[in-house]
Amino acid sequence: MSSKGGTLRAQWLGKLLRDLRESAGVSFQEAADHIVRDTSTISRMETGSLPARMSDVRELLNLYGVDDSNVRAGFEQLTRDIWKKGWWDGYADNVHTRIIDLAWLESRAVRMRDFSPLVIHGLLQTRDYAEAVMRAIDPDATDAQIARWLDFRMKRQEALDGRDYLGVLDESVFHRSIGGPGVMREQFAHLLDLSERPNITIRVLPFSVSLAAGAESTFTLLTMPTPFPVVAQVTTEAGMVYVEIPKAARFEAAYARIESHALDVEDSRMFLKSRMEKLA
Repeated sequence: MSSKGGTLRAQWLGKLLRDLRESAGVSFQEAADHIVRDTSTISRMETGSLPARMSDVRELLNLYGVDDSNVRAGFEQLTRDIWKKGWWDGYADNVHTRIIDLAWLESRAVRMRDFSPLVIHGLLQTRDYAEAVMRAIDPDATDAQIARWLDFRMKRQEALDGRDYLGVLDESVFHRSIGGPGVMREQFAHLLDLSERPNITIRVLPFSVSLAAGAESTFTLLTMPTPFPVVAQVTTEAGMVYVEIPKAARFEAAYARIESHALDVEDSRMFLKSRMEKLA
């Protein structure tokens, strides 16, 4: 049971429960008494170190005066997600917890927006391109590790089905040869195929745009279903960081700025075709 603790899901639920308790003016002791537990249990639930059980969540929502059926349904779904084994959990021995968390967020998001200034976003990568990126980033990884990471990334791409995806790729991504001309040409063709899907928009931020209109790091904005907030996932040298509203607002502003300077959809497709033809 303890292995379920500490995930982003458990931490997120705990934070939301804490916010509700504080807004309702309920003390630790009152909450503990209501569900017939001790105060340390409430504290551990709110930090995410102890996954909350469905019966406790429902009773706490009653205590905190949450009557909205959509809000309650959202809390119950999040609680189920904590305890339910998802496909991503099968990779827990090979993939970092923060990336497992990302796979869960992608599976639940209703909309995703991302900016990629260095390499093509993982959800858009072909298997060969992804392998070349992984080997360049971690040259000491074994073939077995690479194979597991690739399987995980390809499985993550199922998140593109049935939800809106808007991606902006910096032009430098298309000039950085990864895996050789053949891999790059296949990757560009894959992007063109993806861009024909009605739910996927791919645009290019050209070199002609000043740095001020861009951003320094890769980030993804995930719009979660009601009642949950927009989450910004930021990739840094120290690993992945997750930021919620209101702090995520600065990433929304950055994305809007980037999007306003990007080539439109048709010009982006023309750019992609031009780069692909040069690799023929």
